[in-house]
Amino acid sequence: MTREEIRIFLLHGTFTGKLGTINKDGTSHLVPIWFTLDNEDNIIFTTYYKSLKAKNIQRDNRVSLCVDDQNPPFSFVTIYGVANIFNDLPEELLKWGTKIAARYMGNDKAELYGKRNSSEGELLFKIKPSKIIGQKNIAGW
Repeated sequence: MTREEIRIFLLHGTFTGKLGTINKDGTSHLVPIWFTLDNEDNIIFTTYYKSLKAKNIQRDNRVSLCVDDQNPPFSFVTIYGVANIFNDLPEELLKWGTKIAARYMGNDKAELYGKRNSSEGELLFKIKPSKIIGQKNIAGW
């Protein structure tokens, strides 16, 4: 995939990302997340500070993210990078929380979910990609 194809794919519909972080014992922790992209193609997501993914990232910020289309002809993008926490920017947390909510819950519920996902204890994360792999139409001819 080209860079533009990757961006379009990552922002398509309501594909979730499967976020991989590193547990304290070195094993992997994998969970689905809602996300969006900023203008520099960084992955933006929020989560509660007590979540295992937040704790893992605070200890070791190396992450991976896989987004896939589970419908034929099947495509995916995998991103490797580092996640940084922006917990002192409440306006940014609300802005991004609302944008992410609009994507996954629709514009009519964006404000409600945006407020919920930017309340006390929520953290804003930005993944800066260091490597991106994308394949489209895997089962195509």
